[in-house]
Amino acid sequence: MSTSSQTTPAPSGGPAPDRRRQRLASYTVRNMVYSTLLVLAVVLVWWSLTYNPSEQQGREVEVGSTASYAVAQADWPVWVPDPGEGWTPTVVWFEPLEQVPTWHISYVTPQGEYLAVHQGAGVDQAWQDAVLAGGERLGETDLTGPTGEHPWQVWEAESGNAQNAWLLGPEDADGTTVVVHGTAGEAEAVELLASVEARD
Repeated sequence: MSTSSQTTPAPSGGPAPDRRRQRLASYTVRNMVYSTLLVLAVVLVWWSLTYNPSEQQGREVEVGSTASYAVAQADWPVWVPDPGEGWTPTVVWFEPLEQVPTWHISYVTPQGEYLAVHQGAGVDQAWQDAVLAGGERLGETDLTGPTGEHPWQVWEAESGNAQNAWLLGPEDADGTTVVVHGTAGEAEAVELLASVEARD
């Protein structure tokens, strides 16, 4: 009986599915990469359209409207500085400080220092302590503001926002107490005071 050696054909579903699976896997990875790149491109376009560098520098402080509000609310003339170019307002408000209605405005000076004005009527020791931040009285100096030239108390603190401070009492400031204070020296305090208008 003769035996014929016949080659059994490989099943049609043999190696082909492996190749198909590899091809599908490579398509999946490629599609995922393309999708990620597409999403990144869309995000980049959206960011470039919405990015505003001026917003990163902070919004400009609105002095005018807050000063008008303070003038309407206060029972006394409000000292509003307008020192002009080179002076950048940083904070402005009219609200209670130690239960005393207080006008506050602060600036970065042309020399890069901090200088602020606090003004209130009927102030007490707690208000003064809060504004002068543990400062010590050194003496007096003559400064000119909207009510003319007067002797101002000179105060100094070791640190904080009242390292240099000048205080004018109620008898010379329309019944209010005014403190000009900051890290700036007297020359810039004089410049700031020269720009002050008492509004009522």
